[in-house]
Amino acid sequence: MITLGCDVGSLFTKAVVLDDDSIAASRLSPTTGNATEDVERLVADLLVEAGLGRDALDGEAVTGRGADLVQVAEHSEDTLTCVGWAAREYLEKVELVIDVGGQSITSLLLDDAGEVVNFMRNDKCASGSGRFLDVMSAAVGVSLDRIDEVVAKAESPAPFSSQCGVFVESEVITHVNAGVKPADIVAGLCDAVARIVSSQARRFGQGKAYTLTGGVARIQAVVKLIGQRLDGEYQPFPLDPQLTAAVGAALLASPE
Repeated sequence: MITLGCDVGSLFTKAVVLDDDSIAASRLSPTTGNATEDVERLVADLLVEAGLGRDALDGEAVTGRGADLVQVAEHSEDTLTCVGWAAREYLEKVELVIDVGGQSITSLLLDDAGEVVNFMRNDKCASGSGRFLDVMSAAVGVSLDRIDEVVAKAESPAPFSSQCGVFVESEVITHVNAGVKPADIVAGLCDAVARIVSSQARRFGQGKAYTLTGGVARIQAVVKLIGQRLDGEYQPFPLDPQLTAAVGAALLASPE
Protein backbone atom coordinates (compact mmCIF):
# COMPACT_ATOMS: atom_id res chain seq x y z
CA MET A 1 0.00 0.00 0.00
CA ILE A 2 1.53 3.31 -1.10
CA THR A 3 0.01 6.51 0.28
CA LEU A 4 0.87 10.19 0.48
CA GLY A 5 0.37 12.51 3.45
CA CYS A 6 0.92 16.27 3.55
CA ASP A 7 0.97 18.50 6.63
CA VAL A 8 0.63 22.23 5.86
CA GLY A 9 1.94 23.64 9.14
CA SER A 10 2.27 27.22 10.33
CA LEU A 11 6.03 27.32 9.70
CA PHE A 12 6.82 24.29 7.54
CA THR A 13 4.97 22.08 5.09
CA LYS A 14 5.88 18.41 5.30
CA ALA A 15 5.03 15.59 2.91
CA VAL A 16 5.75 11.85 3.02
CA VAL A 17 5.17 8.81 0.86
CA LEU A 18 4.54 5.67 2.91
CA ASP A 19 5.11 2.19 1.55
CA ASP A 20 3.06 0.29 4.14
CA ASP A 21 4.60 1.57 7.42
CA SER A 22 7.96 2.68 5.99
CA ILE A 23 8.81 6.12 4.65
CA ALA A 24 9.74 5.80 0.98
CA ALA A 25 10.42 9.55 0.61
CA SER A 26 9.89 12.75 2.55
CA ARG A 27 10.13 16.49 1.90
CA LEU A 28 9.97 19.65 4.00
CA SER A 29 9.82 23.31 2.98
CA PRO A 30 8.89 26.62 4.62
CA THR A 31 5.19 27.49 4.52
CA THR A 32 4.67 30.71 2.57
CA GLY A 33 1.78 32.82 1.34
CA ASN A 34 1.65 30.79 -1.89
CA ALA A 35 0.47 27.59 -0.22
CA THR A 36 -1.16 25.96 -3.25
CA GLU A 37 1.82 26.41 -5.58
CA ASP A 38 4.34 25.53 -2.88
CA VAL A 39 2.54 22.32 -1.92
CA GLU A 40 2.09 21.20 -5.51
CA ARG A 41 5.80 21.74 -6.13
CA LEU A 42 6.70 19.93 -2.90
CA VAL A 43 4.55 16.93 -3.76
CA ALA A 44 5.90 16.81 -7.32
CA ASP A 45 9.48 16.77 -6.02
CA LEU A 46 8.51 14.15 -3.44
CA LEU A 47 7.11 11.81 -6.08
CA VAL A 48 10.25 12.23 -8.18
CA GLU A 49 12.35 11.31 -5.13
CA ALA A 50 10.17 8.25 -4.53
CA GLY A 51 10.33 7.31 -8.22
CA LEU A 52 6.54 7.24 -8.49
CA GLY A 53 3.84 8.71 -10.66
CA ARG A 54 0.67 10.14 -9.12
CA ASP A 55 -1.32 7.16 -10.41
CA ALA A 56 0.83 4.80 -8.31
CA LEU A 57 -0.64 6.17 -5.09
CA ASP A 58 -3.37 4.19 -3.34
CA GLY A 59 -4.49 7.19 -1.32
CA GLU A 60 -3.70 10.81 -0.47
CA ALA A 61 -4.59 13.04 2.50
CA VAL A 62 -3.70 16.52 3.71
CA THR A 63 -3.74 17.99 7.21
CA GLY A 64 -2.46 21.03 9.08
CA ARG A 65 -3.47 24.63 9.69
CA GLY A 66 -3.24 25.42 5.98
CA ALA A 67 -4.99 22.30 4.70
CA ASP A 68 -8.04 24.29 3.55
CA LEU A 69 -5.84 26.43 1.31
CA VAL A 70 -4.70 23.61 -0.96
CA GLN A 71 -6.30 21.01 -3.20
CA VAL A 72 -3.42 18.57 -3.18
CA ALA A 73 -5.17 15.44 -1.93
CA GLU A 74 -8.38 13.48 -2.09
CA HIS A 75 -9.43 14.39 1.45
CA SER A 76 -8.30 16.22 4.59
CA GLU A 77 -7.83 14.98 8.14
CA ASP A 78 -7.76 16.74 11.51
CA THR A 79 -4.18 17.33 12.68
CA LEU A 80 -4.73 15.91 16.16
CA THR A 81 -6.22 12.75 14.71
CA CYS A 82 -3.20 12.37 12.43
CA VAL A 83 -0.67 12.86 15.23
CA GLY A 84 -2.49 10.46 17.55
CA TRP A 85 -2.92 7.83 14.85
CA ALA A 86 0.75 7.92 13.90
CA ALA A 87 1.86 7.74 17.52
CA ARG A 88 -0.26 4.68 18.24
CA GLU A 89 0.69 2.97 14.95
CA TYR A 90 4.38 2.97 15.89
CA LEU A 91 4.18 3.06 19.71
CA GLU A 92 1.43 0.76 20.99
CA LYS A 93 1.86 1.60 24.69
CA VAL A 94 1.81 5.39 24.37
CA GLU A 95 -1.08 7.09 26.18
CA LEU A 96 0.09 10.72 26.02
CA VAL A 97 1.44 12.56 22.97
CA ILE A 98 3.08 15.95 23.45
CA ASP A 99 3.27 17.74 20.11
CA VAL A 100 5.58 20.77 20.16
CA GLY A 101 5.01 22.47 16.84
CA GLY A 102 5.99 25.73 15.24
CA GLN A 103 3.39 27.88 16.97
CA SER A 104 1.81 25.78 19.72
CA ILE A 105 2.12 22.95 22.23
CA THR A 106 -0.60 20.29 22.26
CA SER A 107 -1.02 17.42 24.70
CA LEU A 108 -3.21 14.53 23.50
CA LEU A 109 -4.65 11.63 25.51
CA LEU A 110 -5.19 8.42 23.53
CA ASP A 111 -7.49 5.50 24.23
CA ASP A 112 -6.60 1.85 23.58
CA ALA A 113 -7.61 2.17 19.92
CA GLY A 114 -5.40 5.21 19.37
CA GLU A 115 -8.31 7.65 19.22
CA VAL A 116 -7.84 11.11 20.73
CA VAL A 117 -10.16 11.27 23.76
CA ASN A 118 -9.00 14.65 25.08
CA PHE A 119 -6.47 17.35 24.30
CA MET A 120 -5.04 20.61 25.59
CA ARG A 121 -3.45 23.28 23.39
CA ASN A 122 -1.72 26.55 24.24
CA ASP A 123 -2.43 28.15 20.86
CA LYS A 124 -2.97 31.59 22.41
CA CYS A 125 0.74 31.91 23.14
CA ALA A 126 3.79 30.70 21.20
CA SER A 127 6.01 30.37 24.28
CA GLY A 128 7.76 27.01 24.34
CA SER A 129 7.04 26.37 20.66
CA GLY A 130 9.50 25.89 17.82
CA ARG A 131 9.17 29.51 16.78
CA PHE A 132 9.87 30.66 20.32
CA LEU A 133 13.09 28.65 20.52
CA ASP A 134 14.12 29.59 16.99
CA VAL A 135 13.80 33.35 17.58
CA MET A 136 15.39 33.36 21.02
CA SER A 137 18.38 31.17 20.12
CA ALA A 138 18.92 33.10 16.86
CA ALA A 139 19.27 36.26 18.97
CA VAL A 140 22.61 34.88 20.18
CA GLY A 141 23.61 33.53 16.79
CA VAL A 142 22.60 29.89 17.20
CA SER A 143 20.33 28.17 14.66
CA LEU A 144 17.92 25.38 15.61
CA ASP A 145 20.04 22.70 13.95
CA ARG A 146 23.05 23.66 16.11
CA ILE A 147 21.33 23.79 19.49
CA ASP A 148 22.40 20.33 20.68
CA GLU A 149 25.99 20.98 19.59
CA VAL A 150 26.08 24.34 21.41
CA VAL A 151 24.30 23.19 24.58
CA ALA A 152 26.86 20.40 24.98
CA LYS A 153 29.43 23.15 25.66
CA ALA A 154 27.35 24.92 28.31
CA GLU A 155 28.85 25.27 31.78
CA SER A 156 26.19 27.19 33.70
CA PRO A 157 22.75 27.48 32.03
CA ALA A 158 21.38 31.01 32.26
CA PRO A 159 18.22 31.35 34.35
CA PHE A 160 14.94 32.49 32.77
CA SER A 161 12.16 33.39 35.16
CA SER A 162 9.35 34.15 32.70
CA GLN A 163 7.23 31.96 30.43
CA CYS A 164 6.21 34.93 28.28
CA GLY A 165 8.10 35.33 25.01
CA VAL A 166 8.26 39.10 25.32
CA PHE A 167 9.85 38.98 28.76
CA VAL A 168 12.15 36.07 27.85
CA GLU A 169 13.48 38.14 24.96
CA SER A 170 14.26 40.92 27.43
CA GLU A 171 16.05 38.41 29.66
CA VAL A 172 18.10 37.17 26.68
CA ILE A 173 19.25 40.75 26.04
CA THR A 174 20.11 41.16 29.72
CA HIS A 175 22.22 37.99 29.69
CA VAL A 176 24.01 39.07 26.49
CA ASN A 177 24.81 42.49 27.98
CA ALA A 178 26.11 40.78 31.12
CA GLY A 179 28.57 38.77 29.04
CA VAL A 180 26.92 35.37 29.51
CA LYS A 181 28.21 32.85 26.97
CA PRO A 182 25.83 31.94 24.10
CA ALA A 183 26.03 28.25 25.05
CA ASP A 184 24.79 29.04 28.57
CA ILE A 185 22.00 31.25 27.23
CA VAL A 186 20.80 28.60 24.80
CA ALA A 187 20.99 25.92 27.50
CA GLY A 188 18.82 28.14 29.68
CA LEU A 189 16.36 28.61 26.82
CA CYS A 190 16.10 24.84 26.37
CA ASP A 191 15.38 24.52 30.08
CA ALA A 192 12.68 27.21 29.80
CA VAL A 193 11.04 25.36 26.90
CA ALA A 194 11.17 22.07 28.81
CA ARG A 195 9.59 23.76 31.83
CA ILE A 196 6.72 25.15 29.74
CA VAL A 197 6.09 21.86 27.89
CA SER A 198 6.28 19.62 30.95
CA SER A 199 4.06 21.98 32.97
CA GLN A 200 1.25 21.46 30.48
CA ALA A 201 1.86 17.72 30.27
CA ARG A 202 1.81 17.29 34.06
CA ARG A 203 -1.60 18.97 34.29
CA PHE A 204 -2.93 16.70 31.60
CA GLY A 205 -1.33 13.26 31.74
CA GLN A 206 1.15 12.88 34.57
CA GLY A 207 2.63 9.41 34.93
CA LYS A 208 1.52 8.10 31.54
CA ALA A 209 3.75 6.56 28.86
CA TYR A 210 4.41 9.41 26.46
CA THR A 211 6.12 10.45 23.27
CA LEU A 212 7.20 13.81 21.85
CA THR A 213 6.39 14.90 18.32
CA GLY A 214 6.88 18.06 16.27
CA GLY A 215 10.08 19.83 15.25
CA VAL A 216 11.22 20.59 18.81
CA ALA A 217 11.27 16.84 19.53
CA ARG A 218 14.33 16.65 17.26
CA ILE A 219 16.34 18.68 19.80
CA GLN A 220 17.72 16.16 22.28
CA ALA A 221 18.69 18.82 24.85
CA VAL A 222 15.01 19.72 25.23
CA VAL A 223 13.83 16.09 25.14
CA LYS A 224 16.22 15.18 27.97
CA LEU A 225 15.12 18.11 30.14
CA ILE A 226 11.44 17.29 29.62
CA GLY A 227 12.15 13.70 30.65
CA GLN A 228 13.69 14.91 33.90
CA ARG A 229 10.41 16.66 34.75
CA LEU A 230 7.89 13.96 33.84
CA ASP A 231 7.19 10.69 35.67
CA GLY A 232 5.90 8.77 32.66
CA GLU A 233 7.97 6.43 30.49
CA TYR A 234 9.36 8.26 27.44
CA GLN A 235 9.10 6.37 24.15
CA PRO A 236 10.86 8.11 21.23
CA PHE A 237 8.87 8.35 18.03
CA PRO A 238 10.83 6.03 15.69
CA LEU A 239 10.55 8.25 12.61
CA ASP A 240 11.41 11.93 12.21
CA PRO A 241 9.09 13.52 14.83
CA GLN A 242 8.66 16.63 12.68
CA LEU A 243 6.88 14.45 10.10
CA THR A 244 4.41 12.87 12.54
CA ALA A 245 1.25 14.62 11.30
CA ALA A 246 2.17 13.98 7.66
CA VAL A 247 2.81 10.31 8.48
CA GLY A 248 -0.56 10.10 10.22
CA ALA A 249 -2.27 11.64 7.18
CA ALA A 250 -0.60 9.06 4.94
CA LEU A 251 -1.74 6.24 7.25
CA LEU A 252 -5.30 7.54 7.23
CA ALA A 253 -5.21 7.94 3.44
CA SER A 254 -5.21 4.18 3.03
CA PRO A 255 -8.47 3.00 1.46
CA GLU A 256 -8.55 -0.09 3.70
